Amino acid sequence: MFQLTSNFWLPLSLDSTFQLPYFFDGTNKLHINYQCPYAQRSWITRNFKGLQDKIKLVPIDLQNRPAWYKEKVYPPNKVSSLEHNN
Repeated sequence: MFQLTSNFWLPLSLDSTFQLPYFFDGTNKLHINYQCPYAQRSWITRNFKGLQDKIKLVPIDLQNRPAWYKEKVYPPNKVSSLEHNN
């Protein structure tokens, strides 16, 4: 479920093969894509402010998005999006 990139581990991007995950549990999550510059900006800001423990990172594959992302998380179907208290 993780891939090694330079000296740290990144979670694998979720694609359409992933079923609706445990994500809707009330915790704060930042849905991003690793290649999107706008999502990278919000990822960098999260890390700079030291919010890694409070906001979990959820990478999404933009070429093969999960259907539940548009239905449950963000209807415009873009990244980055912040899920806050459901």
